[in-house]
Amino acid sequence: MFENDVTDWPNAIQAYASAPEHGSELVWLSNTEDRGREWLLRRAALWDRMAHGLIPGYTATTSDAFRLACRLMALDGAVVGCNPRAYVRQQYARWATNR
Repeated sequence: MFENDVTDWPNAIQAYASAPEHGSELVWLSNTEDRGREWLLRRAALWDRMAHGLIPGYTATTSDAFRLACRLMALDGAVVGCNPRAYVRQQYARWATNR
């Protein structure tokens, strides 16, 4: 599911460069009934962005971001061998590129 190539692990700024504005993302999360993988990925990414300080005025704890990242990894059946928040960044960057 994921590779060990360093270029395959973007940092937060790289991963979320094309992310929607946080307000529209919160609206999408609230209005989406299908709470499947895309919903969890986008929620985990938004919490990661907030915990990383990329959204001024909005905060999330690192433990909340970590917990959501672990939920995504569990859903994906990913092997725990990396930082779960790095996994979210990788998966979000891939999703954003391919949507």
